Amino acid sequence: MSSSPLSPPSVQEVHVWQWDLDVCASDFERYWEMLSAQEHERADNFRFERHRRRYVTGRGVLRQILGRYLAHSPQAVALEYGAEGKPFCTSQPAGWTICFNLSHSENTAALAISSGFEVGIDVEHVRPIEESMPLQVFSTREREQFDALSDAERQAVFFETWARKEACLKALGTGFILPPEHFEFDLSVHGDTAPRFVGGDAEESTHWRIRALSPSPTCAGAVAARHTGWSIINMN
Repeated sequence: MSSSPLSPPSVQEVHVWQWDLDVCASDFERYWEMLSAQEHERADNFRFERHRRRYVTGRGVLRQILGRYLAHSPQAVALEYGAEGKPFCTSQPAGWTICFNLSHSENTAALAISSGFEVGIDVEHVRPIEESMPLQVFSTREREQFDALSDAERQAVFFETWARKEACLKALGTGFILPPEHFEFDLSVHGDTAPRFVGGDAEESTHWRIRALSPSPTCAGAVAARHTGWSIINMN
């Protein structure tokens, strides 16, 4: 990956980066050297080596990319965490308001970067749907739409909707403290969209935009913000 400086996105843009978390030993060692002591400690708490290596690669690339925007070395990027665990950067130049969100699923990582507004991103590898999952994720109205789908449609629609909802929750910085049905969608609409309701409020939904992300044929993804008029700029 290049180390050339980057300009921050405009208020009409969200920069999206995607990469593979499975890297060779030399790249892993380089990313390990970029991490903070806290990140080293967290990495060493993973039970499985594959998960440890993917965490280190994800955080290393995150620091490398943020460093290019901020004109810092990866090691000098200062990260702190909000009340619900969403990271933010404290080493920004005066007047800058870069926001970011990182997601990963299996070996796929995706990073969204915005300027002046919070952003959320989620990627989900498509896999078999457990019987209880629609009950946990969908509102009553969404479940009715989901139950009316053919078996062939359900898997793709489920993970498309899950990615949308998690991206929205991550944009708020709440995670799943708010229930997934806080954001309700029309399951018949694919690709770019907006919620049908947010917390039961149709007016609030007009402030939101969700853009579809397709990391791979086997992965669903979405980028979300409580901000209108923006588009994804793919940075890879």
